[in-house]
Amino acid sequence: MTDTVILGILPEYHFRFSIVDLTETAKEVALLHELNSDMSVFLSKTMMGALFLAEMTKNQQRVSIQWKDETNKSALAYSDRYGKMKAVGYGAELEKGDIRNEFILGQGIMKVIRWEVESDFYQSYTNLVEDTFEFNFLKYLTESEQVRAIVGMDVNPLFQTDSEFKAKAIMFQALPEAAESDYKYLSEKINPVIAKESFWDLSIEEMKSELTIAIASELVVLSTEEPEFLCDCSRFKVSEIILSLGRIEADSIVDEVGQVEITCEFCKKAYQFNKEEVEHLFNQ
Repeated sequence: MTDTVILGILPEYHFRFSIVDLTETAKEVALLHELNSDMSVFLSKTMMGALFLAEMTKNQQRVSIQWKDETNKSALAYSDRYGKMKAVGYGAELEKGDIRNEFILGQGIMKVIRWEVESDFYQSYTNLVEDTFEFNFLKYLTESEQVRAIVGMDVNPLFQTDSEFKAKAIMFQALPEAAESDYKYLSEKINPVIAKESFWDLSIEEMKSELTIAIASELVVLSTEEPEFLCDCSRFKVSEIILSLGRIEADSIVDEVGQVEITCEFCKKAYQFNKEEVEHLFNQ
């Protein structure tokens, strides 16, 4: 099964929209990093947030979202507007029954970075409040992007015995021409729909149809993409990390263990450099 994200506009109300099913990609990343149920939800939502932000950018830009809260729960996800993604999450051990296990963020920081190839990057921040992921994501859009939006996300945790894992989301984003009355109308029509559990069991096309009926206006699809996990690590990039260690540190590691090994935190691929290869790097 292939993941899907559709991007389109509501011409009548001057909004753009995205509907995404990221189930397979999010599941692949969660299993790769051996995340527990809580963190599988947290990272899945971070990935969908990164994808939504990437769709707001120019073609060649990439976006990363990094969260870290007071419990040391953290997540990092990268995406371009076509859904080429990589991500990693680190969970904090909280006592059973702690409300912050229920996908609640505590005090902390959300950082967003945008960049293009051979260009300066742009980063922005927002302070997290103790609330849901979606609330904090909307807070970022309002404060840092000055964008009015409607966001809904639904993720079934991994290892939940009564249902299969899923990761789906919708976002409606106001364009510059949108009036406050457009936002108010769409909020009143969309929020009750996405509050229903049954809505998130629908396919992408069925979700679009349900929203069309609720809004009583056509959702015009502009593009359809297939998101996927795609790590861009390489032996060349890893060699730059080794060079950044310095000759003395790299030689010390080789003398101690026989080689320098660096594992990509996103895809878990290990790169080994023996003594001769390390010498060659520094001689170059």
